[in-house]
Amino acid sequence: MKLSKIFLSLLLMSFVLLSTSCDKEKVDERPDLPPVESMVMDFDDFQTNPTPGTKGIDYSYTNYVHGFTNVVFWNAFTTITLAVPVTSYGIALQQTPEYIGDDTWEWSYDFNIRELNYTATLTGQRLSNETFSMEMNIALTSLPLLKMKYFDGVCRYDHTHAEWNLYENAQGTSVKVLEVEWTKDFETEDASMKYTYVEPGMNETDSFIFWEYDADAAYDASYTIDLAAGVINIEWDTDTKAGRIMNPLFFEDSSWHCWNDLLQDTECPG
Repeated sequence: MKLSKIFLSLLLMSFVLLSTSCDKEKVDERPDLPPVESMVMDFDDFQTNPTPGTKGIDYSYTNYVHGFTNVVFWNAFTTITLAVPVTSYGIALQQTPEYIGDDTWEWSYDFNIRELNYTATLTGQRLSNETFSMEMNIALTSLPLLKMKYFDGVCRYDHTHAEWNLYENAQGTSVKVLEVEWTKDFETEDASMKYTYVEPGMNETDSFIFWEYDADAAYDASYTIDLAAGVINIEWDTDTKAGRIMNPLFFEDSSWHCWNDLLQDTECPG
């Protein structure tokens, strides 16, 4: 009888040790979060709305300003939508996650924005040798039980691709409003990002803006803006800031309309 009890005790201890060792954190599989740029589109070259007229000389800025007007709409919309989740994600990049088992890690921390205090929980789970999933839930620190999902997505461990879903929260419900797809080649610096507006039942549902950087192209950066009214193409040189735009609805033709390094209208090169 005594031997049987000893055997059972050893068997139980072996099971506990085996279970613990099987679910021990695999540090090399811990999700390495991609940079904030995987979620935030580059709008830096369309932040300036030029003022016509300098020292008594009137210049036309129609071409650049038309591009600026269409880009700034997306910039404003996404800045509002991404304010809380991007701030929270940026803080997560500075934290070390806790392993909670089942190939899953958790980042948990407090932060503040616009004088409001939030508590965030970011969860990452290994899906394969190449990818892991992410989900961010945030609540006002004063109302921890009202935690809402702000984004989720799937990322590659090598940081060359990420897909995000962004949610707005109203009346206790998370509604997906934006899909983000990002790619980057860290050797050539070529990159792309697409924002697709997916809020149900809106006039511009499924409209998108696609940004691309191609280091070898004459105009190395571009936007393709697809709206219910039509497609707008914008291309520019990130060094000189000279560029061109095509919008058949606005210009009533299918030609490129150019601006120079001072953002002034100019004839397009032949």
